[in-house]
Amino acid sequence: MRLFFALRFPQDAVQAICQVQQRLRLYAPSARYPGPENLHLTLAFLGEVAPSRLGEAQAALNALRPVPMTLHLTQVGYFSQGGGGLWWLGPEPCPELFALQKELASQLECRGFSIEPKAFRPHITLARKVSFPGDKPQKKVLLPRAIQVPCRRVSLMRSQLTPRGALYTELAGK
Repeated sequence: MRLFFALRFPQDAVQAICQVQQRLRLYAPSARYPGPENLHLTLAFLGEVAPSRLGEAQAALNALRPVPMTLHLTQVGYFSQGGGGLWWLGPEPCPELFALQKELASQLECRGFSIEPKAFRPHITLARKVSFPGDKPQKKVLLPRAIQVPCRRVSLMRSQLTPRGALYTELAGK
């Protein structure tokens, strides 16, 4: 099973993020947009994990000491990918977020899970396979003001790939 750890958001924050997606959709109507139920910020991606190791992943979650934090989403950007870019929304630097991700990575590594060696770049995926038939939108058009997102829970998520896109299910949370 494909597993990852994520921060999920309260409904009002999800609605605000969806508004940013709607503004992006005006410029890139053919992109693939994740539904509101799939919006999250990934802390650690494990990839394919044997079902017998699910308990170890849950133990890493249970060992965490997450502290409530508020993310201030002020960044809009993209990663280049084949077939169009991935556009994202990101938070201002947040020491609590980086400390949580580092603690989670440590808990996972001591249980024998391998974590991607690249630097943690916190972001929420707005759209994939983005290409613009006209001009690219400016940041201020997509995100006219910061979005405040309270985060109080870390979730262990399962990702199932389907022909219609990924289906995410929370397996455990703390």
